[in-house]
Amino acid sequence: MKHKIVRKSNVLIEASYKLSTQEQRIILYLVSQIRLEDEDFTEYSISVKDFASLVGIQHHDKYEDVKEITKKLIGRVFTIKSAAEDLQVSWLSSAKYIHGKGTVVLSFDSKLKPFLLQLKSRFTKYKLYQVMQLKSSFSIRLYELLKQYQSIGARVLEVAALREQLGVEKEQYKNFNDFKRFVLLAAKEELAEKTDIFFDFEEIKVGRGVGKIRFNIKSKEEQQAEPINEEDIIPMSPQSTELISLLELLPPDYREQVSIRKLLKSWLDKKGYDYVVRNIEYANMGSNAVNPNAKGKAGSNYRVYLSKTLAGDFGMAYKDDRQAREVIEEKLRQERETKAREQKERENRDQIERENQERARVFLESLTQEAQAAIREEAFNRLDQSQQDLVRRKSPGTERLLKLMMTKICLERMKLSTPDNPETASNTQ
Repeated sequence: MKHKIVRKSNVLIEASYKLSTQEQRIILYLVSQIRLEDEDFTEYSISVKDFASLVGIQHHDKYEDVKEITKKLIGRVFTIKSAAEDLQVSWLSSAKYIHGKGTVVLSFDSKLKPFLLQLKSRFTKYKLYQVMQLKSSFSIRLYELLKQYQSIGARVLEVAALREQLGVEKEQYKNFNDFKRFVLLAAKEELAEKTDIFFDFEEIKVGRGVGKIRFNIKSKEEQQAEPINEEDIIPMSPQSTELISLLELLPPDYREQVSIRKLLKSWLDKKGYDYVVRNIEYANMGSNAVNPNAKGKAGSNYRVYLSKTLAGDFGMAYKDDRQAREVIEEKLRQERETKAREQKERENRDQIERENQERARVFLESLTQEAQAAIREEAFNRLDQSQQDLVRRKSPGTERLLKLMMTKICLERMKLSTPDNPETASNTQ
């Protein structure tokens, strides 16, 4: 196992899927069995005993446990996304157990050929033993994602996308601090202790929360790995994070293209970061290499479209229009929040008043008729002269006016606040 090499297409590295640590080990072991000259998948045979050792099964009933693992693996469907299509595929197409020999024969799904066979460029390779000693499935996946950018020295990933790529469940570690503690920091410790790379990371705020993570990737001097696809990578120092950030804005299928990297670096040197960002955003929106045209086909060359966009600074007007829209949307959002808050306050006041009126009614009904008449007389006396005259004439609405004053007196007797002081009322409930 010391010299076994894992080679995976970068598209496969970027895919989002969830595998247990045991399942990861099996898949990576099988990938390491593929030879450079293989033009097709073969059947990969492994003894049940070695299989059990590989995944850490130690009790006696190994056969049934191994069968359960392979059964789950065959059902693990995941999606590989590209500009042209989304492919749903399983890792394994079959698992065959040879009776009397204690052997299991595994076969990859044939649709995985472009991502595992005859890889000439845009792939990541590493030694199998580096990941076989990792205990966390998150650590294994993060190792691959960072190993892919080892020669660059840094990588920026959106938190939401990273969670999907690592296979973190939607309800798992929803709070970022939990995700940081149980996934990122745990992987950081495990990779530093057991593999040929280690990393630090920075949290990048997007809005009110952490939206992106910038990983700074370093190699251990005593285990310096060979550069991967060195001919495809523009030399960069680990501090050159602006270009790395720009690459992350590109659609995944174009991040590895040398011509596009050189294009971005040229314009970054000439015009600066903000200039390039706005034009990448415009190109991503307008190119039908990324967004299919009316016939549903990707037609234009993304690099050519991006080059024209950068040269003409088409992103400037797009940015101005977007900022204007954002200002309007923010104003509308604030107005909606203000109206909602005022509505809530009105509802709270009305609710408190209804509750106090009900308390006053119950209190009044508990009194003798003489006491009720006394409160009614006191309420009448508290009205001003004009209101009293209206009550005497039994003008419309005056009975309600009198009842409101009686409610106020009842609340005072009950040592509650008056209805026009809801804050105190809510504190005395």
